[in-house]
Amino acid sequence: MGNLSNLREVDLGGNELSGSIPTELGNLSNLRQLRLHDNALNGSIPAELGNLPDLRALHLNCNELSGGIPAEIGNLRLLNYLALNNNALSGGIPAEIGNLRLLNYLALNNNGFKGHMTIPSWIGNLSQLRELYFGLLPLAGAVPAGTRGQCTAW
Repeated sequence: MGNLSNLREVDLGGNELSGSIPTELGNLSNLRQLRLHDNALNGSIPAELGNLPDLRALHLNCNELSGGIPAEIGNLRLLNYLALNNNALSGGIPAEIGNLRLLNYLALNNNGFKGHMTIPSWIGNLSQLRELYFGLLPLAGAVPAGTRGQCTAW
């Protein structure tokens, strides 16, 4: 599948896929949407997904993914939809997500993040953000000033 360089959309959501996400998906340079949600995928999110310059939507929610969110996700400058919720992700939330200035939907809720994390200041960089789901994350601190009234959901 990693050789299908003209592929623009992959929608394999809602199946019974298992195993890890193939790193070769990072070779699909024309890919705009990657939907792998609602499966039984495990392992980590491949850093190679940060090599997709045209990606606009990344749906990895409702799987069994673990490990950290790769900082390379911040390379996806055209991304406007990022759903990583309902997995077993751990570690911190990389500040590089603040580079995704076109992002209007971000869901990180219902993961395995441990300990209290401060609400990231980079949230204020996401001027297009309309929906933000942090529910069930152990967050602490104040909502950054630039985001108040900006989002329809927290």
